[in-house]
Amino acid sequence: MKLMGRDIPARELLARIEERLRTRGLPSSESVEVPSEGVEPRVEPFAFNLQALEEHADTTRPLPLHTHRGGAGQLVLVAKWAFRKTCQVLINETLARQRVFNGHVRDSYAQLSAEVVRLRREVESLRAAAPPPPSSSPEAPDRPRRQSPSAARPPSGKSGKN
Repeated sequence: MKLMGRDIPARELLARIEERLRTRGLPSSESVEVPSEGVEPRVEPFAFNLQALEEHADTTRPLPLHTHRGGAGQLVLVAKWAFRKTCQVLINETLARQRVFNGHVRDSYAQLSAEVVRLRREVESLRAAAPPPPSSSPEAPDRPRRQSPSAARPPSGKSGKN
């Protein structure tokens, strides 16, 4: 069966993805209107990256417990849960500096992103205000020509060898 264009139900697909995210304990995305054409809304990269940095800045916040193992998977999940409960204080102490560093990275990224956006606007306004470039002529502008190494030697009868 070939799936093409409108054969993929976008709303149903998004609902299934949201459900899987919720079962894994991950925060689901905000409600997004899916156009009837199925075109995805444009994502602003700076805002997307900043949101991702904010979401994952706290290294002490655990990810949802998950295992790919079959039969013994439940035992593995219980072992992971017990480890987290007993060692959370140690984990928090160990990762405290990383959490602070991640906050600084997030703030720096936000500042740099704002500066990039400001500079792009400035460049666009300068380009709009700049006079049009002169028409290109077939002749290159006058500039001094380089002399070849043989032309740079003085015309003497001596050969430079002793």
